[in-house]
Amino acid sequence: MICARCGKEAKNFYENLCFDCYVERMKNIEINLRVCKKCNRYYVGTKGFDEREKAIDYYLRKFVSKRISLEIDKIPKEKLDIYEKEFICENCKERYSRKVEAVLQLRGEEKLVEEVFRRYLFLGRKVISGYDIDFSSKEELRNLIREIKRKYFVEIKITRKLVGIKDGKRKYKDTVLLKLYGKR
Repeated sequence: MICARCGKEAKNFYENLCFDCYVERMKNIEINLRVCKKCNRYYVGTKGFDEREKAIDYYLRKFVSKRISLEIDKIPKEKLDIYEKEFICENCKERYSRKVEAVLQLRGEEKLVEEVFRRYLFLGRKVISGYDIDFSSKEELRNLIREIKRKYFVEIKITRKLVGIKDGKRKYKDTVLLKLYGKR
């Protein structure tokens, strides 16, 4: 087959044009990414990515692939206009807000407590027998406790305090005592 624009023979055609003619006539594709100021993650809608290229690839597959007949992998980089807008993601809003959903009380052998405190770069208050660390997310605290349990022998005690009612649901502030005994 012959290209309708330049007359070259080609195996694959895109809207009756060869690859070069199709790309030449193609308008630049605008890609709008949001970048969190705090964690530097890239967002397309509510989906977050650690790497810019993965966010661009997701954007192209999700929004652009339906509009053009060209495979996403073949789009030349010079046909992409990438715009980045800074914002603060929901995770960072929670993390950097002063809201406290849970408190971790880190106790046990002094050497182990100091090691765990430094390893996970906590910001907390030094108390006589260890550290008290505030968390704005219970989920973040649960994930951290799972990780610590894999590396250390621990005893856990959880207490809950009713702090209010929101949308008809009771809201609790958890206090988690994590007593360290030794390494696994």
